[in-house]
Amino acid sequence: MKKLVFIFVLSLNILSSQEILRIDNSISSISYSGTHFLHNWDATNENISGLIELNDNQISKIGVIAKVKDFKSGNSSLDSNSFRVLDALRIPNIVFRSLEIIDSLNVVNVSGTISFHGIEKDLNVLLDKSAENDNITLTGKFTINLSDFNVERPSLLLQKINNEIEVQINLIFN
Repeated sequence: MKKLVFIFVLSLNILSSQEILRIDNSISSISYSGTHFLHNWDATNENISGLIELNDNQISKIGVIAKVKDFKSGNSSLDSNSFRVLDALRIPNIVFRSLEIIDSLNVVNVSGTISFHGIEKDLNVLLDKSAENDNITLTGKFTINLSDFNVERPSLLLQKINNEIEVQINLIFN
């Protein structure tokens, strides 16, 4: 009986070292920047959902979902065109799921898959990590190519927008 109680207490200890934190979407954001020879633009999404799993205060899993329609540039015409080009009614979500994480003090190397415009691709990103007041903040940037996700790039004056889009993330979990 003592063995059974010891195993039960040990398993509770193991379970208690695991913690799930949610994105605080009141202060988190994902932005992207694009370019065309005539102008640059960016759009920000401040309505993001996601979780991280911690094991012994180390990030072991990350999952993030952002809706295409929630990216706002401040220009309703540009937003409407992006919504159409990205087929947001048919494919409304951008989803990232981690597969492997190396969490070393202030830097997290995350490998996973991103699903965007109906296409899933591997993604590896290096993020800065800070922890303060029971919050964990992950910040960083990476580049995607629209052609990798079969996005038809719009043209202006017979010149298509650049293929590369820079994505910046600022995610606060609590």
